[in-house]
Amino acid sequence: MSASLAHGGLPPGVTHFSLADLIEKIASGSCREERLSATAVRVLKHYLLGCRSSDFERGKICGVWEQPQTTAQTLRISTKVLHNAEAELERGGFIERTHVPHARRTGQRRHGAIVSLAGISLRPVIDGYHRWMARHEAMELQRDAVAALRYELVMLARQIRATEAAETVEEAERILPRGRVSRIESIEKLEALKASLEALLVQLDLPSGDTKSSVRTEEIFAPNIPIQDSSKHCTRAPAGQSYADRSAEITPAIAASLASDDYRALLPSTQPLGWPDIVEAAAIACLWHGISQPTWAAACDRMGRERAALSVLVIDRNARLPAEHRYRARSGRKCLAGLMRNASSLAPMIEAAKGFAGGSVPDRPFEVAPSRSDAGQSFAMACQAALRTFVGEDRGHRMRGAEQ
Repeated sequence: MSASLAHGGLPPGVTHFSLADLIEKIASGSCREERLSATAVRVLKHYLLGCRSSDFERGKICGVWEQPQTTAQTLRISTKVLHNAEAELERGGFIERTHVPHARRTGQRRHGAIVSLAGISLRPVIDGYHRWMARHEAMELQRDAVAALRYELVMLARQIRATEAAETVEEAERILPRGRVSRIESIEKLEALKASLEALLVQLDLPSGDTKSSVRTEEIFAPNIPIQDSSKHCTRAPAGQSYADRSAEITPAIAASLASDDYRALLPSTQPLGWPDIVEAAAIACLWHGISQPTWAAACDRMGRERAALSVLVIDRNARLPAEHRYRARSGRKCLAGLMRNASSLAPMIEAAKGFAGGSVPDRPFEVAPSRSDAGQSFAMACQAALRTFVGEDRGHRMRGAEQ
């Protein structure tokens, strides 16, 4: 017996019938390189089912030496089509040809076992059983992912239609004509469609105080953010107002100058910036730093849309500091939760960031600067200086009020 053609056998409980069924299941493949044509599957199943059960035992030789003309006649295909199918199976790692090209195929059995084979060896498909099973499981996972994405797209389209916003519904129809996703198999395309529809939901503006909602999954929904009347610039804080509210003096243009390059790429460049643009970009930037939609909605409800957007802008900026930087934002979710608990810390952070406007954050831990006027002053010094300024103004205002 030729030891080189002996295979490792099928796992216990697996027959050559179940192996043939498995090959048929993975024929579609998860990519172009893994696909098998219908003719190649027919030929391989013909070879597998034409062997004896004992040929699939460990240490045996398994294969066929039937002449191509006979096989082609049995399958009702031409000899050329058969050779093309065998070449496809050989490239895919399912069979190996052990005969000289154009030579007559031969083989010999002794006591029921194949002892020589100059034909088609099925050793690769047998030894690759675990590989085929892994491919089958991967394809099942991919099918589940595709089904989940299709369902999410249908739910997103339903949510958009429920808003009854004509322009948004029209745009959704352009992105996903007639809402049909059953024929889309590409995960990349489905994810791109999902991102486009989610962006439409983020852009929606509901009336002030509206809590309109729709049936939706836990993972995908448009946050219910009460819309406040916002002018082009936030209102200036009164002289006696707490320093925590001084971040309201920031204009959309100033906020954009403090943002990172990636954040600014989300902002429109052909029209004057407004706070809706900053808020919309912040909603998308939340996805970069693991901030969930419920957390973002809670921040908007508690801090206001503009201040929540500024918080995300600062978090995105600080998250891009070097890994060893002492002020690097390592968890966007925790940073936003901290700002929600103590909104007064936002204004000093913005004042400190003004010293490095335009995204030019320092590439090393900040050093103590000799004075506040120094453009390279440290982040900590800037925060402390801003705190002292705001607290001093509050204390002075209270003293003047007492004197009056």
